[in-house]
Amino acid sequence: AGAGRLPEAVAAWDAAERLSPEDPEPPEQRGRARLQAGEARLAVADLQRALELKPQNPALKELLHAVSPERERFERPYLYDAAALARALDPARTRGEDAVVLGELTVTRVYPSGLSSTYHQLIVKVLTRRGVEAFRRQSIGYEPDRQEVKVDRVRVVKPDGAPVETWQESERSASEPWYRLYYDTRVRTLTFPALEPGDLLELGYRLDDVAGENLLSDYFGDLVYLRDGFPKARLDYVLITPSSRSIHLNDPGLPGLARAERSLPGGLSELRFTARDLPRIEPEPEMPGPSEAAPFLHVSTYASWEEVGRFYWGLVRDQLRPTEEVRATARRIEAEVKRRRRARGLPEAGDERAVIEAVHDFVVTSTRYVGLEFGIHGFKPYRVGQVLSRRFGDCKDKASLTHALLESLGIDSRLVLLRMNRLGHVPAAPASLSVFNHAISYVPRYDLWLDGTASWSGSRELPAEDRGADVLVVNPDGPSRFGRIPEARPEENRTVLSLEADLRPDGGAVLAGDATVGGGRAPEYRRAYGAEGDRKASFEQAWSRTFPGLAVRQVSLSDLSRLDEDVAMRFAIEVPHLARAEGDGLSFRPFGEPSPYTETYAALSSRQYPLVLGEPFENVFHYRYRLPPGWSAGVLPPPSRLETPFGSLEVSWRSEAGALRVDGRVVFRATRVAPSEYPAFREFTAAVDRVLSRRVRVGPAATAQVTR
Repeated sequence: AGAGRLPEAVAAWDAAERLSPEDPEPPEQRGRARLQAGEARLAVADLQRALELKPQNPALKELLHAVSPERERFERPYLYDAAALARALDPARTRGEDAVVLGELTVTRVYPSGLSSTYHQLIVKVLTRRGVEAFRRQSIGYEPDRQEVKVDRVRVVKPDGAPVETWQESERSASEPWYRLYYDTRVRTLTFPALEPGDLLELGYRLDDVAGENLLSDYFGDLVYLRDGFPKARLDYVLITPSSRSIHLNDPGLPGLARAERSLPGGLSELRFTARDLPRIEPEPEMPGPSEAAPFLHVSTYASWEEVGRFYWGLVRDQLRPTEEVRATARRIEAEVKRRRRARGLPEAGDERAVIEAVHDFVVTSTRYVGLEFGIHGFKPYRVGQVLSRRFGDCKDKASLTHALLESLGIDSRLVLLRMNRLGHVPAAPASLSVFNHAISYVPRYDLWLDGTASWSGSRELPAEDRGADVLVVNPDGPSRFGRIPEARPEENRTVLSLEADLRPDGGAVLAGDATVGGGRAPEYRRAYGAEGDRKASFEQAWSRTFPGLAVRQVSLSDLSRLDEDVAMRFAIEVPHLARAEGDGLSFRPFGEPSPYTETYAALSSRQYPLVLGEPFENVFHYRYRLPPGWSAGVLPPPSRLETPFGSLEVSWRSEAGALRVDGRVVFRATRVAPSEYPAFREFTAAVDRVLSRRVRVGPAATAQVTR
């Protein structure tokens, strides 16, 4: 080409391209040579092809932009006219709002490698001081080694039409050291000091993948929420992909959402979604996660969960291979289990479940939770030998170490990708890596789910964030399985409280009790009472509402390091004003001052979204109050029994020789309540509150009465 023999050079480059069609060098060299020869149209096509193969080439990007600026600005045909949107705004839509999003545009250009470039445009009319504070700062997350950010436009337009194009930029790490999570992601924050109520804000920026390769093979996935806390007059999502790539997506279930597809020049396809007049989301306490509270668009290049599982297993397989140190550690864990069995007079072998418990205990207590989410290690665990030797890791590191230890002992387990409950459920299609944010382990033989990051949880105590969560069980030798972890049963989260009280004539009392806490609530007790020196203060704080003014005499607990045993607690307290004087007797609530179930679970009069209750549970009470000599209880309430689809209640009162005995049982079976069922659920909680808050009168035998 340098000697003026361009046709021969083009033929050589064509041959090279046929031999290595994924190599960007032949089309780039051919394009540069054609550009020098004045063949601009052919040169632009070659350079564009090279850039698609290697979008991380900034010099080539600048060259292409110089010779064909309209071609590189893929977002240009879709950009909003901010002034036109402002003129079209219906003033009625602004009534009572802090801000209105006039336009929200996302245009993503996906390359054959799965890398992408995305342009975001946001146009907002801010109406109140709260609206200003909500939009004064906008943050952009990116990975400096793999992405570049270019702020294209920032403009504040005053009510008189005067534009202000000044802003401030700052940057920080996205790491969360308080959670012991460290990322190579940075957050660039744009601040608009001139923004005031009544202004129009326009922001446009572009985020380009510039890495040398796609860390996730050629995968592309995206999940975009279509509604949030502000009304939107218009929203557009545009996806431009090679026509050869299949894109799989969900049905957002949003009425009025328009979808359009068309072919573009250069072998590209356009998929466009447009929505108008989207109302804001009204938040409610204990509502489902965003993927259930808001419509969303989920796109992926994966056709099935089998593909996702096959890729992920290929990514992590070598990381899970046990080293000799891992095998030796597994043998030591097994030997300790056998030693404990011998000490109890049991055969050494035969308790595989105890070995699994011991492995889980080791991973939870002997490896700290620290996440180094750098590069591919945001998805790929470190090698299990490295995790073991340095004694720390994140969720996927701990799940991998659990898997390797169990494998070393001949116990089959699986790695599991999980979407925490706080994010909400997603439908089974499309298949994607974008939906998951956690990893745990699964032992098929015992249908046992193990979360190595749950620092205070035993093998039977899966955290509430995991129960009922969407998961992908990664099977190495067969199709991976997408589904949900089963919810717990109420009896698995059982608390039993027994209380013996000596009631004094002045209304004070000394109470001695013991409690057994199992299941999902046991980790809370281990965490709260882990520091022995703080136990009295922790107990006083936890029980001060039930027994106001209490003074803790003694609190003792079982060995909290035994994660697979229920927590047992014994305590003694003094309550100066348990009962109040009524005539020549006393009245009091046997269950103490209640923590109302309605206040806790059903504070709203009605709901728009389902109520997420969390794990089901069972609380059992056995209270015995010894009365002053010569005293007795008055007429007692009849036994109460209530059975509903949400749960049940049983309470009985009876007099014993010189004492009052109260027994109760409260069961919550439901994990969530639909809005249509909420009134009935609220009546259930109110009925429980009414029964548990009843007062009983005691006094000298001749004068005792019942007080409701």
